[in-house]
Amino acid sequence: MNHSTNLLYHRYRFIALVVYIAVLVTGIADWLYGGLGPRSLVIAPDFDRFCIFALSVLLLIVIELLSLGQADFDKRQPGRLLPFLLRLCLFVSACAVTDLFYSPILFLPILLYCHFAVSKRLSYGIAICGVVTLFGLSVANIGGISAKPPPPPVTNHMRPPSKPIGGLIDRSAGALITVLFTLLLARAMSQATAAQQKLTDLLSNLEASHTQLQSYATQVADLAASEERNRLARNIHDSLGHHLAAISIQLAKAHAYRDRDPIRANEAITYAQHTVQDALKDVRESVSSLRQNGDAFAFHTALQDLLQRMEHSDLILTLHQTGDSSHYGQLKLLILYRVIQEGLTNVHKHAKASHVMIILHFGPHFAHLELADNGVGFNVSVWQEHAHEPSTYGLIGLKERLTLVGGSLEISSQSTGTKLKVKLPQTNQPVSFSPTPAYDHQ
Repeated sequence: MNHSTNLLYHRYRFIALVVYIAVLVTGIADWLYGGLGPRSLVIAPDFDRFCIFALSVLLLIVIELLSLGQADFDKRQPGRLLPFLLRLCLFVSACAVTDLFYSPILFLPILLYCHFAVSKRLSYGIAICGVVTLFGLSVANIGGISAKPPPPPVTNHMRPPSKPIGGLIDRSAGALITVLFTLLLARAMSQATAAQQKLTDLLSNLEASHTQLQSYATQVADLAASEERNRLARNIHDSLGHHLAAISIQLAKAHAYRDRDPIRANEAITYAQHTVQDALKDVRESVSSLRQNGDAFAFHTALQDLLQRMEHSDLILTLHQTGDSSHYGQLKLLILYRVIQEGLTNVHKHAKASHVMIILHFGPHFAHLELADNGVGFNVSVWQEHAHEPSTYGLIGLKERLTLVGGSLEISSQSTGTKLKVKLPQTNQPVSFSPTPAYDHQ
């Protein structure tokens, strides 16, 4: 059962106990002062009528006291009708032995119980019937027994004052006002309780949301730490790993040409030394970027330096670049640079190619990169099965970089030649095709 119904039940019980106790105390005082009135439905001595009245109201109080341990209205069909019928019978018995003075006020908790526990429609019907009944009793002016009927007033042989129409209107209006007040009170209690329950639910939801946000904050902190570790791993591989691979290749070249072509061997050693300096420079820049934002990345300058360093290899490089790159952020330009860098390193290490074609186009919405070689191809499906081995960390890093900015990788490879395609949006929007891993000749 919801909390709003519980609140309604507690409020009803409080109103009912206050009304019953007040009516009982008032009835005792009236009986001690002069009786319960000259007119009643039951013709009996005042003492007998008082006992019936007091017993009926006491039973109503006992019923409410016995339900103190109950947390809610009993919504079961017999459970909700029997208590209502019992209350209604006690109400009728209390009203039958009095002069209808207490009928409207006793009607209030009975009507509230019917409204909340049984049926709202039934409560409206009973309210109408109650008003009609009280109106009819007032019209009939039913007489009863009075132990000491009051003597007629002396008015100098004039007829005693009589106001049958005014009395009728007074009784009927009082009953009608009581019924309307009861129904309005029930409606107001329902609305107030619903509003209070809504506020309680809102506070509960806010507390749950706060707890969830704290959990999310912890997860975000963990993810941020993990992402920072991944970023450092990508930087180490893409920058330092590229330089170390180039140094290894040049030293192997110097060793191969040491005896038959000393001049070419010395050039390879010199290039390896320059590559060491470049590696140290990149390490310093990476450390500096951890402390501050660092200098702006110059894409075109870095790309020309990369191609110039590759001139010491046996590869023939061809670059076709079109479009305006100024509309693309530094992060995306850096990612494109890392893709070209990793692709050239893989071609140099594994493809045994003699020519590499690089086509780069900066469009108004997307940047397209195509890197193709004429070397040895490979089976893409087999490579994808081993895509998470340590030897493919560079390509995994590139894929992660592109995914972060909405980019994608696509490859195609034949027995001769491999082609790498990259699509990178100007803004962080999903691209039109599903990303597939880049290639790394193994």
